[in-house]
Amino acid sequence: MAAWPRLYMAGALLLAAQSHAQTTPEQPPGSDGQIERVTITAERRSTTLDTTPAAITALDGARLADQGATSLADVLNLAPNTSFAGQNSTQIFIRGVGDVFLLAGGDPGVALYADGAYLSDQTSTNVALFDMQRVEILRGPQGALYGRNATGGAMNLISARPTSTFQSRLGVEAGTYGRKQTEGFISGPLAGGATAARLSFQRKDLDGYTRNPLAGMPPGPIVSGAPVFAPPGRLDDLHSTALRLQTSTRFADSGSLRLIAGYYHQNDNGRSLSLLIDPLMNSSLLYGLYPEADPRRQASQGAVHRVDVRSLQAIYERPLDGATLSLTAAWRKSGVHHAWDGDQTAAPSAMVSFTTASIDRGIDLHVASSGEARLQWLAGLTAQDFRQRQDVSLQAQVPLGFLVPGQSLTTALPGGFRVELGGPILTRSAAAYTDLRYALTPSLALLGGVRLNRDTKRADEYQALTIPAFGLAGTRTGAPRDGWTSLTGSAGAEYKLAADTLGYARLSNGFKSGAVNLGALQGSLVKPEKVSALEFGLKTRFLERRGAFNAAVFSSTYKDMQVAQASSANVILANASKASIQGAEFELMLRPAPAWLLGATLGLMKPTYRDFTNTDTRNDPTRAVNVGGRQLAQVSKAQLGLVAEYTRKVGRHKLSLRGDYMRRSKLYFTEFNTPDAMQKSYGLLNLAASIQPAAGRWKLYGHVRNATNTTAITSMLITGTNLGSTRQVTYTPPLQVGIGASIEF
Repeated sequence: MAAWPRLYMAGALLLAAQSHAQTTPEQPPGSDGQIERVTITAERRSTTLDTTPAAITALDGARLADQGATSLADVLNLAPNTSFAGQNSTQIFIRGVGDVFLLAGGDPGVALYADGAYLSDQTSTNVALFDMQRVEILRGPQGALYGRNATGGAMNLISARPTSTFQSRLGVEAGTYGRKQTEGFISGPLAGGATAARLSFQRKDLDGYTRNPLAGMPPGPIVSGAPVFAPPGRLDDLHSTALRLQTSTRFADSGSLRLIAGYYHQNDNGRSLSLLIDPLMNSSLLYGLYPEADPRRQASQGAVHRVDVRSLQAIYERPLDGATLSLTAAWRKSGVHHAWDGDQTAAPSAMVSFTTASIDRGIDLHVASSGEARLQWLAGLTAQDFRQRQDVSLQAQVPLGFLVPGQSLTTALPGGFRVELGGPILTRSAAAYTDLRYALTPSLALLGGVRLNRDTKRADEYQALTIPAFGLAGTRTGAPRDGWTSLTGSAGAEYKLAADTLGYARLSNGFKSGAVNLGALQGSLVKPEKVSALEFGLKTRFLERRGAFNAAVFSSTYKDMQVAQASSANVILANASKASIQGAEFELMLRPAPAWLLGATLGLMKPTYRDFTNTDTRNDPTRAVNVGGRQLAQVSKAQLGLVAEYTRKVGRHKLSLRGDYMRRSKLYFTEFNTPDAMQKSYGLLNLAASIQPAAGRWKLYGHVRNATNTTAITSMLITGTNLGSTRQVTYTPPLQVGIGASIEF
């Protein structure tokens, strides 16, 4: 590991030695060999990526599909200081901050949007990336434009729009582990031509790459009262269907209305949540059984994972005198049911179940100036109404001695115990915001933005405990509620150093809502998370626009950072008093010759707790320690990405070959930085190739994901003390090969 600091320093010096620019290695070159300029909407208006004074990565949707990048985890590996750590939930991290809470009641640190609509329910957002136009990743606090829950950054998924001419495409793909995928769209004008429509679809089937040694066996007698499922043959399988229907209508007064309806259904066994082996576990004490040691084998007496999502969205735009009005209204209904064998052995030790239902309603109205006036402005109002209900059930067998002092640790508590908790939560948010840019000179402009936000949360929670051996069956309830008013914003300046070089500086702050530890029956809510950040950036193009580079350095200070903690039955949120993250990011794209495209990204961070006292319930539950100076959980100090793409003509065809490599330094999964909750440095290599006629409509392609078959832990959850504080983990998917073909009609 000692070579890592030297490697990163060498990479930073190598990149800094170039002239500077920003774009992304995911964009194709222009016909003249230059790096193509990319139009983005990250600042809620159309701008070009290389002239926007912010750290943003924009990824082309069609190219992501060709590379086999079909999930948020695949996409986030392509940007510096970003990662994904989901356990059947969406946990996006940007610059060390993300979603650390799997239960309802908390919020992410990265705001996720689809076509400009905020997605509140993190249990149902890592679903289908298909027929995408672009993915935009904004790094750093976005308190002015994106408001609450963007203390680490924001991410916007932008779907391909209806076209004014008829277009259609059909693609099929097959691969290892029974992979079968069909995807396509049909788009064009409707009668009269004022309205265009686009219907997109995707079907995915994957048999799964985690084998179950209990497959085919009769369901085991899980603890009393628990549901019984048939043991699945494989885990990490996938069976999903996704549809999206859009219409786009232009009115005589030049206004336009875009309607989007979405549907998603998934029914499979879900992602494997493996348990790492400890010397003493409930299943070993009571039945002499341990979980499987092989990461690609998991004993499961039952598993189910169902997701249903329906969404409607309307986007209305209308030109005004020197400005443009934009109105976005969105409705989203989702339901998720996930259950799994909690001890992962043939023993009747534990079964866990989560059921979540939500309705998300949001509206955003803003007016932005148009043209190139010295003063460019944007002002808006937004509101969100999020209603969610979650019910969690844990049935488990524990040693009798855990509850009755002096009794045996190898005898099960008769009848086991059951904990049920949950309830409905209502979250409401409303805000007014503005963003300004004033050009003092043709080269120098001042930047500013402010947002006034009001959040409220209220829950009607319950916690029920049943212990048949003690004749105990009781339910407690609570109704926690609170509200917060926040004023966030940013101020800065940009300076055009040369025709293709832009420098900027920005001071910003952000706010993340307080949280409810649903079912914990705590008297007060978890405090909001606040951040102040300073960033300096430089963007430029060089070699006659055949090269592009971006550099940014930042320093962020967090107060009351929300962190996940293990309790007796589940995981809850707590506040770390102070934390800080300093770092640097570099993005380089270079076309040294017409056939070659080379790219590199480098993210460096120093993420530390400055003041946080807590107890390590797994290793030393007898004393509290201050972890100040230790590395933040779930965060790597360094992340390196390399890409090389070669394109040439072969007869009348065009052949493209591409390789992507990502390497991440050591990370810890708890604030205590102990070796039993750590993943050492690892790398992932992805390969892709395609061939198509130079002017044809078909394409053959193939890709290899994780070509070196690297196995690494991507997330870890320390379970409650009643389950022995075991370590529940997810792994990188194994080597997977896919071959596909597409044709345009």
